Amino acid sequence: MTIDTHAHLFIREFYGEGLWNGYTRLNASWRPATVTQEEAEEEVRNTVLPSWWEDRDGLEHVWRMDEAGIEKCILLYIDFGFLFPREGAPSVVEQNRYISEVVSKHPDRLIYFCGIDPRRDDAVDLFEKCFTEFGARGLKLYPSTGFLPADKEVYPLYERAAAWGLPVYFHMGPQSPPYKNEGNTHPSLLLRVLVDFPELTVVVAHLANEYWRDLLALGRVRENVYCDISAKQIVAKENFGQFCHILRRYLDEFGKERVLFGTDAPLLERAASSSEWVDIVRGLPQNAPEDCRFTEQEIADLMDGNASRLLATIPEASDLG
Repeated sequence: MTIDTHAHLFIREFYGEGLWNGYTRLNASWRPATVTQEEAEEEVRNTVLPSWWEDRDGLEHVWRMDEAGIEKCILLYIDFGFLFPREGAPSVVEQNRYISEVVSKHPDRLIYFCGIDPRRDDAVDLFEKCFTEFGARGLKLYPSTGFLPADKEVYPLYERAAAWGLPVYFHMGPQSPPYKNEGNTHPSLLLRVLVDFPELTVVVAHLANEYWRDLLALGRVRENVYCDISAKQIVAKENFGQFCHILRRYLDEFGKERVLFGTDAPLLERAASSSEWVDIVRGLPQNAPEDCRFTEQEIADLMDGNASRLLATIPEASDLG
């Protein structure tokens, strides 16, 4: 079994053009040497982004899961409203509702994590609505939109998440402007949160990207933090030995039971399809370098066991009365 703990459904009218321009540049960077950046960007605008926008009911995503052998997937909604506003966009309540309704059509395959910017005046009330009415099983936060994880305005969300037993998922790692890089996504800022809320489960995406060494250090001192390997497709394809080295260190030093599989689909499909990424990770026991070996059990836990155990701890609103 394979569980993807990190994927998205991108609805065009939710976000402003700044987001789509950034995703265009990113996807165009994964191009053959014979294709210019301008040519690649045109292809992304004409084919890649429209394929995301057309998947309004999640059927394409479920098909992608089937092709990759992924049985379950967490869809993370992101509240980008402050950084990439769009005139006439549905409210953040309606955006969360929309994603939850897509998930409800595939209850055996998809799991919904809501997204709320803590700077919203009604952030806590919205979080409660997402949990009690929309069926959210966790919260996604994106600090590089302009807040810090340890800002006191975020604490009411942590308090609710901890009380309800819901994990909080963070994007971590530096990003180009207009994203904020003022320490917003450095793992060290999570230490205060993890100490103040020892009962809160935190999940950090992408091994914190370029900050992976710092996240590794954080995992050594706090046990209530997990991580996922989404977006490491690029490293694995460009330098397989380095990817194996990083993952081996995480299993040994961060904790084998706290590392999760993720794809970041559909964002990384151009760099490596979900199916290809599953094959790369599943093949580690046979294909990793001799000085960096993985056991079948380690990979089974990474692909399924760890996520299954984490998900089993997350209640539904009805469970809490």
